[in-house]
Formats: sequence, C-alpha cells, structure tokens
Amino acid sequence: MPSPLNIGLIGAGRIGRVHAANLQRRIPDARVILVADPVEEAARAAADDFGIKFAVAEYQTVLQSPAVDAVVICSATHTHAAITMEAAAAGKHIFCEKPLDFDLAVIDQVLAAVKQAGVK
Repeated sequence: MPSPLNIGLIGAGRIGRVHAANLQRRIPDARVILVADPVEEAARAAADDFGIKFAVAEYQTVLQSPAVDAVVICSATHTHAAITMEAAAAGKHIFCEKPLDFDLAVIDQVLAAVKQAGVK
C-alpha cells in the first residue's frame, strides 16, 4: 500500500472546503494535514469540520512544513500565481484552482518556475 500523500490546503473558503471534502471522500491515500486561511477562524472551522490537525493564518506555514508533500491552492484568485511559485520553490507538488492568473506572461513565468523546481 502506498504511503499517504500529505496535503496542505491554502484557502478555507467555499472552494477550499469543497476540495477538502472531495479529498477525504474520494482519495483514500490523501490526508489534508494542515489548512491555512488569512481569516484564522475560517481555517479553524475547516479543520474542525474535516478533521484537519493544524489550522493557521499564514500560508507560508504550509509551504515551510516538511510534513506537507503537496498543496491545494484555493486562495483568492489574485494570489494564485505568487503562491504557486512559492510552493514550487518549496518543493511542493501543486493543485491550483483556476484561474492561475489573467496575464499569459505571468502564467508562463509560473509554469517555468514549476518546471524548474521539478514538481508537478
């Protein structure tokens, strides 16, 4: 049996909660172990609702955690590109909600950063 994939959830709003629920129900080898949201109460509520052990306000905590293998980015749209590049630099595999950005040049920069980091 493969070892579990430890996931950090960035963004505990509506879509973040949808992804947390789907990961729990549909991906048996995935565990959401950390949730971050700038509204810390939202992170705590998601942690309580989905049995996530840790809730924080700063997404950087997720990226710095050696226990996190991959991140699901469900933050505000204007933060997607920057957080994706930071996650790649931190060596985390990434699922980012759409859109990645509205500017094709920025999207190209993000994709290059992900490729250079060797993450998926």
